[in-house]
Amino acid sequence: MACTVASLPRRFRALAAGCVTLLAALLPSPAAAAGTGGGPAAAPARGARDETAEVLLTKVQALDLAFPGCSAALELRFLLDDAARARLATALRRDLAEKGFLVYLGLRDGRLDGFAVITNEIGKTEPITLLVAAEPDGRVRRCAVMVYRESHGGEVRSRRFLAQLEGRTLADPIQIHRDVIHVSGATLSSVALCEGTRKVLALLDHHFLGREPGELLAAARRDGAKEIALQQMTPAPAPVRVEGRRLVMGSELAVVALDGGAGTHAAVQAALSAAEALDAVLSDWREESELSAANRTAAAGPVRVSAPFADFLAGSAALWRATDGAFDPGIGELVRAWGFRGGASARPAPEQLAALIAGGGFAGVAFDPAARTLAFTRPHVRLDPGAIGKGMAVDAAVAVLRERGIGNALVDFGSTCRALGGGEEGAGWPILIRDPAHPDRSLEVVMLRDAALSTSGGYEKTVEIDGERFPHLLDPRTGEPVRTVASASVIAATAARADGLSTALFVAGPEQGAAFLATWPATGGLFVAPDAAPRRLCAWPGSACATR
Repeated sequence: MACTVASLPRRFRALAAGCVTLLAALLPSPAAAAGTGGGPAAAPARGARDETAEVLLTKVQALDLAFPGCSAALELRFLLDDAARARLATALRRDLAEKGFLVYLGLRDGRLDGFAVITNEIGKTEPITLLVAAEPDGRVRRCAVMVYRESHGGEVRSRRFLAQLEGRTLADPIQIHRDVIHVSGATLSSVALCEGTRKVLALLDHHFLGREPGELLAAARRDGAKEIALQQMTPAPAPVRVEGRRLVMGSELAVVALDGGAGTHAAVQAALSAAEALDAVLSDWREESELSAANRTAAAGPVRVSAPFADFLAGSAALWRATDGAFDPGIGELVRAWGFRGGASARPAPEQLAALIAGGGFAGVAFDPAARTLAFTRPHVRLDPGAIGKGMAVDAAVAVLRERGIGNALVDFGSTCRALGGGEEGAGWPILIRDPAHPDRSLEVVMLRDAALSTSGGYEKTVEIDGERFPHLLDPRTGEPVRTVASASVIAATAARADGLSTALFVAGPEQGAAFLATWPATGGLFVAPDAAPRRLCAWPGSACATR
């Protein structure tokens, strides 16, 4: 019986269209069968595109991944009657569009090696063709996206995301926010791959697992399964990974470069040295640093500063103005009054807070860019680079990598990082966004490419005063710790900008913070408040107005 896509319920139209495409791509045409002795139809080369789809793997390429070391697989057209289809839908607790599946049984020396199913699941609007391979006991062995048709969210094709599904069984949730971290900006595609994986595991559990392997293979052959020869292609070698780590500004700074050229190791070490050199300028822990010297003398009159220090002052001034003072690196005395820079922790008296706010802050910094001089015009000004220093160190390291010809690298300073290029798989460097309520867990993954990301979180550092814990991030306008925000993350072109804006977003909140972010192109934020869903702002992947 013929069934047109238009006659189906709207929920299944795109999926049915995808199933038609899937079957057409996977089953041999008469011409192909005549030309190859019944082998699989020719498929587009890996990476080929048509008007609507990106073909990442052919059928044989996907089966090679599913059955490594196997020379062949049986392809079985497994049809479901209405009762079996209803039972499967009940087990999945959702409607099921398919009336049958292409199921593959891997053959290793004539014995069953495992199972694989190629299926479709709807992403946002289009079907995603995926392969799910399973061990003979039903554990997921491998997942791979074969055809991706959506215009966004393709980061789910990365091994970093798909590897989360491997080893899962039908007893696992296989759900985002439970045992799978979704990719930022690709939530619906992430859900689709989770649902597709559960669907395959349920199919195998209902109809294949628990049967004697020899009888299962014999039954498949009786039901018309055909044998497909596998190619077992040698995978392309992974990029050479060169890493370096160093303690800078009291934290570990890591540089990872994917290159392998003769100068890569030296470039990584030079990048670390550039960040270390900036620490000697901006550290407020080292008495001999240029910043510490300026804090001691600038109140007495203009002090000439170095070019790196001038860059710090210029960048700070721009962010201070653009955020209406929510970012303020001139409140060092206020930070110390609370005990966030060592010493006893104590809540400042109201009159002390008022004096430090009125007599401190970046409004009391007089910087002359032309003369490169600095003076303090208020009595309680003290520069604190905590909200921008790490970002500047990351940018300094990136500048060296670029000078040395490194185009695929990640500079990671923990809360602040910056990516060059697309990482190991080309889709971007996967960056975990920590869940502030459970710092050992993650909210989502951002695939970062040629951009920087910084997170400010109140959970990172706290002090206890009279049995009450206070986060270390202060609102410069009130002098009080910000306690209504859990974390704020920002993606921006540079690490210094992302670092400063994440602090400003944390202090100002999502509404005012969104206005700050809109000042710069391709800048977005993720705002997390206690007991509330995360809010994606501006160009953050997945936000309503994302442009990245």
